Amino acid sequence: MENQRRVAVYVDGFNLYHAIDELNVPKLKWLNLDALARSLLCPQETLVKCHYFTSIVDWNPKKEANHRAYIAAQRAQGVTITYGTFKTSKRHCAQFSRQCLFREEKRTDVALGVQIVADALTDVFDRLILVTADTDQIPSVSLVHKLRPNIQLTWAAPPNRMRNAREIGKIVKDRIEIKAGRLAACRLPQVIQDHQQKVIARIPPAYL
Repeated sequence: MENQRRVAVYVDGFNLYHAIDELNVPKLKWLNLDALARSLLCPQETLVKCHYFTSIVDWNPKKEANHRAYIAAQRAQGVTITYGTFKTSKRHCAQFSRQCLFREEKRTDVALGVQIVADALTDVFDRLILVTADTDQIPSVSLVHKLRPNIQLTWAAPPNRMRNAREIGKIVKDRIEIKAGRLAACRLPQVIQDHQQKVIARIPPAYL
C-alpha cells in the first residue's frame, strides 16, 4: 500500500452528461462514477477520491427526480458531491425574435477549479484525473502544474469531446477518451440498496 500512487478523479457533471446524452443510448446515463474512476487507474495506483460537480435542474420536476436519484446512487458508492446553481436571466432569443428565459450553470466550474488546486496544495493526490472538455479549467490545471510539477495530470475527455478541448491537451499530455464501451462496463445496478437492503435509488425509466 505504501508504494501505491494516490489518484483523485474530478468529474464535470454536466459536461460528461451532455456528451453521453448525444450518444443516444439512455442506459449509459446510469453511470457508476466510482467504477469509471477506478477503470482509469493504472497498476500500483489507488483511488483516494472521486469528486462529482453538478447542479440540480429544479425547474423540471421529472429531470430533477432523475437527477436526485442519480446523485443518491453516486453518494451510495462513496462519491463526493459538490453543488453549483443555475442563474436565470432574460436575453434576446433570435429563434423567436423576443426576450426569452435562459438558464446558465453557475459556480460549478469555479468550485471544481478551486477544489483541484486546494487538494493539490494539501497533498491529497499524486495523480489528478480531470473528466471534462471544458477549457475553463485550463487556469486551475496550469496552476497545479506550476505549484506541484511532480503531480501527474491526466485529461479524460467525455465521449467525442477530445477534439473540443485541444487547448487542455496543450497542457495535459496524458490523455484518455472515455468511449461508450467503457461507460457500458461501468453502469450502476438498476436498484441501489444499503447494507440493510433498504432501497436508496432506482434507475429512472428514462434511462432504461
